[in-house]
Amino acid sequence: MIKPRALRKGDVVGIVAPASPPFEPGHLEFTYKWLTSLGLRWRLGDHIFDSSSDLGGSDAARLDDFHKMWADREVQAIFPARGGNGAVRLLADMDFDLIRENPKVLVGFSDITGLLIPIHQRTELVTFHGPTAGTLFDSSYTHKYFKKALMRKLPIGTVTDPIPREAWNPDYPPCRLVIAEGQAEGRLTGGCLTLIRQLMGTPFEIECEGKIVFLEDVGEEPFSIDRMLSQLLLADKLQKAAGIIVADCVRCRPGGSGRKVITPSDSLEDVLRARLGTLGVPVVYGLRFGHSTDKMTLPLGVMASLEAAKDNVVFRIIESGLS
Repeated sequence: MIKPRALRKGDVVGIVAPASPPFEPGHLEFTYKWLTSLGLRWRLGDHIFDSSSDLGGSDAARLDDFHKMWADREVQAIFPARGGNGAVRLLADMDFDLIRENPKVLVGFSDITGLLIPIHQRTELVTFHGPTAGTLFDSSYTHKYFKKALMRKLPIGTVTDPIPREAWNPDYPPCRLVIAEGQAEGRLTGGCLTLIRQLMGTPFEIECEGKIVFLEDVGEEPFSIDRMLSQLLLADKLQKAAGIIVADCVRCRPGGSGRKVITPSDSLEDVLRARLGTLGVPVVYGLRFGHSTDKMTLPLGVMASLEAAKDNVVFRIIESGLS
């Protein structure tokens, strides 16, 4: 396992757009403010504000920026500006040797899953499923776990839940809804379910055997989640997992996508119980990561443990992702 160095004050982070471009150039002003508060400096990719349809410029331009940040000895971390679309298009020409020889922090979620999993599996570098440059300040919880994961060498330890905004009208699902009880220990892997499905049948498809697999998505109807889980089950992926953690999956309740869909029937909870509840491994639904405002940062490749009982769920990240 290769671990990047922990970030410290004075370090330079590279901000690039390997998928879609920033929503607006001015949106990065918030990022600069928060990076300054952490004592970090930044360097922008040459093509950070390029745009081609929903992509941050041509594939060649986006990959060039990405490679330049890995080759730059002063840059200690790479922060995609956002997810969106197009990261997987870079894989065919990606220089994995360059990445392996210059270990750095790479952190992001959503479409960036299409980089996190392949880079981790090809190079053994720990990558981080967490906020992009444009979301590291989404909430105090997000910011707390961003710093815990990237700016200290200690393991993250026992993961706690966000403090509820108020006691009334709580968000659904609960943060730790048990789909299947059990105990597990294994290395972490996972990310956005749509991207995990996109990688299936390629040399970069997810390796789940003996792992604690975390899954999340946004704006997908339960029947669409069912399709994706069914594909992973037919590929004999999830059956080999040690445990499974599913995020709250923002706007994935029936009708939540906002698209015209077939008449909703099963809820996402129903789908998870039907597809994952009988695998014989612990399965927990509702932890906050991925597209939710509150999102923890999860290091791919490190050891973690999961204990799921009806009256108690304990999720621990027991190994640091940093050197």
